[in-house]
Amino acid sequence: MPNWFCYLSDMQLSKFSDYALRVVVHLAASPDRLMSTRQIAEIHGAKYNHMAKVTGWLVTEGYAESLRGRGGGLRLSRDPKDINLGTLLRKLEEDKPLVECLGGDGGLCRLTPACGLSQALSQAQEAFFAELDKLDLASVIRMSPGMENLLLLLNETDAP
Repeated sequence: MPNWFCYLSDMQLSKFSDYALRVVVHLAASPDRLMSTRQIAEIHGAKYNHMAKVTGWLVTEGYAESLRGRGGGLRLSRDPKDINLGTLLRKLEEDKPLVECLGGDGGLCRLTPACGLSQALSQAQEAFFAELDKLDLASVIRMSPGMENLLLLLNETDAP
């Protein structure tokens, strides 16, 4: 089977998915610190309202939990080894086809009835997810030495 990764060079995750991945990495790298959505948004240069939607989704989906009150904040609700990145990203991107013709209705592309590219792109997208299926959040953190120190430095830099 050919390697379809070259076709994904223009693939771009939604900003929502990008931020969700950043948040879970952030929380996994700092397991002993609760972080507020506002703090995470400031560190990543994101708008608070957008980050609040992301963290709300992560809480609703059971990836994170929110502790209220003074000293509260966010933390992972699962062990990082139990968070598969392929599964997480599929949930995040499930309603966003790579190209129009891969959508549920086939889109409006007039070439769809005779086009073989949609099959190739579908295979490429699945290969992308298959690579992420091999990773859990704990393995990503192990591949990121110094992440906790970087996050502490960023938090100090952005502190009021």
